[in-house]
Amino acid sequence: MAGYKEIKGFQVQTRTSDPTPYAQALADNPYGGSWSSGANLNLARSYIAGAGTATAAIASSGFTPGSGRNETEIWNGSTWTETADLSDSKYGRMPFGTSTSQVVAGGATPPTGSSESESWDGSSWTEIAELNTARRDGAGFGSSNTAGYVVSGKAPGYSDANENWNGSSWTESAENNTARAEVVGAGKSTSSAIIIGGYTGSYVNNVELWNGSSWSEVNEINTTRSAAGKGASGTGTDALVFGGDSGGGTASAVTESWDGSSWTEVNDLATAIRLQGGAGASSSSALSFGGYTSSMQSGTEIWAFTGLPPSTPAADYADAIVGDFYYNSTTGQFRTISDGGAPVGTWASGGNMNTTRGNGSGGGGTQTNALAFGGDPRTANTENYNGSSWTEVSDLNSARNYVTGIGESGEACMANSGNTGSYTGATEIWDGSSWTEVADTSPARIYVNLAGSTTSAIQTGGSDPSYPNGNAPYAQEWDGSSWTEVTEMNTPRYAAAGFGANAEAANIAGGSSAGGPGNASNELWNGSSWTELGDMNNARYNLKGFGVSTQGVVAGGAGPDAGDITGKTEFWNGSSWTETNDMASARRGLASGTGSPSNAGIVMGGNLAPSSTASSTNVTEEFSADEFQNKTVTTS
Repeated sequence: MAGYKEIKGFQVQTRTSDPTPYAQALADNPYGGSWSSGANLNLARSYIAGAGTATAAIASSGFTPGSGRNETEIWNGSTWTETADLSDSKYGRMPFGTSTSQVVAGGATPPTGSSESESWDGSSWTEIAELNTARRDGAGFGSSNTAGYVVSGKAPGYSDANENWNGSSWTESAENNTARAEVVGAGKSTSSAIIIGGYTGSYVNNVELWNGSSWSEVNEINTTRSAAGKGASGTGTDALVFGGDSGGGTASAVTESWDGSSWTEVNDLATAIRLQGGAGASSSSALSFGGYTSSMQSGTEIWAFTGLPPSTPAADYADAIVGDFYYNSTTGQFRTISDGGAPVGTWASGGNMNTTRGNGSGGGGTQTNALAFGGDPRTANTENYNGSSWTEVSDLNSARNYVTGIGESGEACMANSGNTGSYTGATEIWDGSSWTEVADTSPARIYVNLAGSTTSAIQTGGSDPSYPNGNAPYAQEWDGSSWTEVTEMNTPRYAAAGFGANAEAANIAGGSSAGGPGNASNELWNGSSWTELGDMNNARYNLKGFGVSTQGVVAGGAGPDAGDITGKTEFWNGSSWTETNDMASARRGLASGTGSPSNAGIVMGGNLAPSSTASSTNVTEEFSADEFQNKTVTTS
């Protein structure tokens, strides 16, 4: 009789553990940046002119109480070494280049700025041609001591001057849009650079991009700041800004990453710092050194990424390939891998919220960074979840229940409509630290259906007493700044589940409609029209959803009878629904982390009874599912 090898052409593999899909491995060991401590500078100081990379940097000039400095130190990736001093002692100089080829221009000679400049060749400093505009505390960018720019600064008024260095002389170039000082600059190329934040008499969050010939305003940083010294690294399309003065001399630890179009808050510095030096080649590799807190600092922090790179599996990684057959020597079983259809998800307890809330509380975000807001008893309270515990943060501008929320993360959420004592169409956007009221939806109503993101969303239906059974037919689309009326849904309803990445691909499922309190229908909005798709297995309303339009999950709710409360969970694969494991606690009116992927969601709060404020809960549950199944093979 032929063996497996003769039939299939290869031997059965023996493994000590079951493989996992790479997507799951990334979830278990995510690729992300963090700061770690490095060796201290030899001289504690602030206002440092830094340049180079995270493994080869230069720290020149600076300030200690009462005087500018001319010391220079070189970083080799592990230690700082003192080297040749600058000719002049100044602080607030504008640097660009590398650890072996740097220019520092201008600087402070109180009460005015200086026009003096010096060039570093890797061993010594040489005085070079003076700037056309004397100044200090501007930004610099460029690739070497023969190619760079300096921009903005204080002279003593705020400057928008931009000068180009070609290795022998300075030439005035296109001015930037906002004259400022204490501005941060990043860019190793003379044709791709960015300047960030600064001070104009008040702190600013403006960001401008340089393309080699002109400046254009782009998206602002999330945390307004100045005096990050030279606390930035990268290029015009891939940069990192860290630390700085967030107002009134308050040092910041906030770090933000730039991808060429938007800023994302990432892990903070270990020590809040301002007026420090910085170096780095991209948003994934950077160095922060020196600076000021309540005294001069000498500390160094190194920014680097750990975890599994998104595109390259680890060398010892065993992928889960559908159809694979192997022997698990640890369990003594023959196993095969199947896609299994829908993920077989399970719910686990998360940290309880500080505030009990139900009757349409709002939420958004992910399992490791979620937001919960509003709810019954009527409240403006907002809480942020870090993956294990909840922390109270800034309140909504208006306390409300029956509010609907969405959001990509705990730094980007939307609260829409609800009851503040009367029905409201108020929309508020959360930016990671506070709520801002933006354009309202009209007419005012409660229990609206919402899907998408804070920059692209679809809002439909809701409960409006002026319509039969309270089912409003409205539909409006959000573009990040305003609401526009669009085509109405096929089935008007309220208290449905919404899920989807944006307003061009979003689902509205379930809800309460004219046919009764529980509805099973599912409609897809493609940016221009609604299409009815496969119904859920369980008709219900007051449920919540998360995921995207082709892979979504809905959970909880009430119905089809008004007295029913359910913990049922269903998975949508783009064409059909599959029931998976129920929540541990059946409830309605809950909030969900709408930014979560379909295999890693979060729900919080809700009501444990058909109708009672007293039944509100603070419970959090997290949904997790593999995107494949390992199955045991019967060999008898």
